[in-house]
Amino acid sequence: MYKIVFNIPSYIPHSKTDLEKLLDPEKFSDVVFVNKPDQLEKVIEDADVVVTFPCDASIIKKGKKLKWLQAISVGVDAFPLQELHEKGVIITNGKGVHRIHMAEYAIASMIIMARNFHVMMENKISHSWNRKVPQNEIFGATVGILGLGSIGQEVAKKASLMGMRVIGIKNTPTDIPYVEKVAGIDEIESVFKESDYIINLLPETKMTKKIIGFNLLSKMKKEACLINMGRGGTVDEEALIKVLEEGKIRGLVSDVFDEEPLSEESPLWKMDNVVITPHMCGESVKYMEKLKPILQNNIKVFQGGKGSMMNLVDLDKGY
Repeated sequence: MYKIVFNIPSYIPHSKTDLEKLLDPEKFSDVVFVNKPDQLEKVIEDADVVVTFPCDASIIKKGKKLKWLQAISVGVDAFPLQELHEKGVIITNGKGVHRIHMAEYAIASMIIMARNFHVMMENKISHSWNRKVPQNEIFGATVGILGLGSIGQEVAKKASLMGMRVIGIKNTPTDIPYVEKVAGIDEIESVFKESDYIINLLPETKMTKKIIGFNLLSKMKKEACLINMGRGGTVDEEALIKVLEEGKIRGLVSDVFDEEPLSEESPLWKMDNVVITPHMCGESVKYMEKLKPILQNNIKVFQGGKGSMMNLVDLDKGY
């Protein structure tokens, strides 16, 4: 008999009854629901399975009986992966859940910057009727997508259908629908040079830590914009602030930062050409509804010992 703990934040709509229906009561004798780190810490010690958002390594380490960890998120860098691997814990993630709503965030961000909605919102606050705010369009522009996984491919599809030229980066370059050119990480400079918009969806790994530094940022067109949706640690924020202050690129939309929450002292807050969102482009009221097929499959495999787990994490790659 197993114990499963669901650690799902209260702000994400979910039905306990629906989740319990996924479980065979003859296999799971103990089902616990929590929504805060301190609550998880109290119940994880004898749990066999944990379904959770990223949490402190100190909490996860207390899971002495842990056999399988289902991350609700795609990113698993906040978990102690090596220790979990040494314990023989199966780790799966929520890859695919974010595909639609994060792609919509990317498209919205490009339109916001093209039409200068952020400027007009500031004008609204100051009651300024300014009809001289430049109005551009994304049609005909080139978007460079860093990370052509499920989200990146959905961005490519939507951007292409809106008349954009799409190029991008993939670890193993292969032909991808709607993408004109797929380059390897060694050709990343060319993507920065050609793009009017850079969509960063890279995970944070040893290879990608601060990969977007002054060298790449300085290769961007002066009218280009960076949209950071992957991991804050993939960007050198000091270099980013420098190029923004010097007007070397037109603007930034960022949902993620190297340290979160973003410090109140960060110069980014005061920049007119920067849009900041508090690490929420991955949120959706339909989140658990989208995660359900993954959970359903993986619970069935765990209970019966047959079939394959969806979204197994490759510990060598870190995702």
